[in-house]
Amino acid sequence: MKLKEQRTDVLKDSLAAAMQCTFIHFPLLHCNHWTLLVLNTLNGRWDLYNSLAKLNKKHADRAKQLANQIANDINGLIPGTIRITNKVRTVTVTPQQHPDSYDCGVIVCYLMNRISRNKEIDPNLSRQQCIRFRAKIAVKLLSDRPRSWNPEDNEDSDFDI
Repeated sequence: MKLKEQRTDVLKDSLAAAMQCTFIHFPLLHCNHWTLLVLNTLNGRWDLYNSLAKLNKKHADRAKQLANQIANDINGLIPGTIRITNKVRTVTVTPQQHPDSYDCGVIVCYLMNRISRNKEIDPNLSRQQCIRFRAKIAVKLLSDRPRSWNPEDNEDSDFDI
């Protein structure tokens, strides 16, 4: 089998598996800012969430490029699924980060958590809520044994001075 055919088969299988989910999340990093592009597989629509609305044009263009490519792949490779649009709707009621913060990644995690659980999104997420959510993420990452770090790992460390 030729390499191009193998790539197409892998892509087709991966997209078919992903289409079994209700929401497919695409966290996007562009110019040091995270946004979230979400495909709703039930209606074939794309939503873009941006916690810095003033940067919307640049980030929306990137999201539209990705949505267009993925929509073309799904529509062309997976017959019988709902037709995926290549239009991206910018969700205007989105939590906004403070201009002097770097909370875009935290807000993207918050949005993925809420969207995937079909929970309401608080568009007025406060700075304190972002700090608490960031802490929850850190605790979960650092206390998920055996896949995470633990204090005993450093007892016999080669990095001791």
